[in-house]
Amino acid sequence: MALSYSASGGALLMSSAAQLLTFALLARHLGVEQFALFASITAVTNLGVQICGIGSNETLIRRVAQDRSSYPMMLGHAYILSAASGGLLFLIGMITIPVFFPTSPLLVDTLITAALILFTNLILLKVVSLSTQSFIAHSEFASANKLEVLFAITRTIAAVGACLVFNVTTVEGWALWNFAAHAITAVICLKATKRLGAPLFTIVREEIRIGILFSTQFFFKAVRGNADILILGALASAEILGSYSIARRILDSSYLSVEALNRLIYPGSASLAMQGMGKTIERAKGILKAALIIAIGSAGVITIFAPLLPLLFGQEYVSLPTLTRILCWAVLPMAVAATALEALGASGHQNIRAKIWNSGNLIGSLLVALTTWAFGIYGTLGSYFIVEIGIALAVWMALLSLRNSPSPAQASA
Repeated sequence: MALSYSASGGALLMSSAAQLLTFALLARHLGVEQFALFASITAVTNLGVQICGIGSNETLIRRVAQDRSSYPMMLGHAYILSAASGGLLFLIGMITIPVFFPTSPLLVDTLITAALILFTNLILLKVVSLSTQSFIAHSEFASANKLEVLFAITRTIAAVGACLVFNVTTVEGWALWNFAAHAITAVICLKATKRLGAPLFTIVREEIRIGILFSTQFFFKAVRGNADILILGALASAEILGSYSIARRILDSSYLSVEALNRLIYPGSASLAMQGMGKTIERAKGILKAALIIAIGSAGVITIFAPLLPLLFGQEYVSLPTLTRILCWAVLPMAVAATALEALGASGHQNIRAKIWNSGNLIGSLLVALTTWAFGIYGTLGSYFIVEIGIALAVWMALLSLRNSPSPAQASA
């Protein structure tokens, strides 16, 4: 397990480093105004990313981990739901982005840019995501890691070409390069997963409700996670918005070290759930200890090196070191919550998981909006910790209350 985590964590660390380099290049070469626009558009598209596929990615991993023969059916199920929801979200985005976040004085140019961004972030990203999750479902973590690293490196190469070679300085210019990087990776991913089997295009009706419960959790999390950026965009300076967006990206990158552990554990937890919730909870407690050690290490490293960030992202991001040093410690309650959330999901308790996370993120969205409006960036930071700690406490209380209950997976068996 330690060796598998080292490989998975190392791959995600390389991916994270490549993503941060890409983000740094964009921050430096787009400048604070265009980068703030890029952050706002990304915040909007992130909402759609969470709904696209209607939770079929979790269904794919969970069902295939329990029964490998179900892979063609679950992959076809995921493709159908991803195409249908992605098409609808694309149309919604084509109306929303030009109205609220025009990238050019010319409507035609804005529409073209919006189409490239939406197709990249909804359709192509989903193809890449389902490919890596197909390998994870089969416990082929090495193959999944290779795709993750390939994806990150491809985007970094695109950023280097765009920023350093062709001197791209606008969101419009980056949209085309980003589309090309995603398209190349998507083609490679489709070829890589062919050996696992062809999809059987069908809808697994009993998984639709579970998928909705799963996807809404991440949608409301994205709402809460992007409400601060949208409100800061209206209230704060471009420098504060840009610095906070970078600090958030660094936090997300540090969380990948915890995510590496969770994705390694999830298939095994889904199988263990067949033996009851007692086994699942004991496993979760062991994972929690490891997750906290990893989270503390990540936050500590970021705190030490935060003063050097302006050298990487640009000297105009004056508040970046301070914001990063504060926000990076939010990875601790995030790790605590994630351990219990993954245990609930793997055991089939998506309804309980959804109720807690959806309500927590919905209340958190309002709290973030109000505190940001009232206290600016420091209200944003304070509310971030309050919400993450509250969710962590609630989800662990719910998990422990199920100790003597059969898991839905065990009951169905």
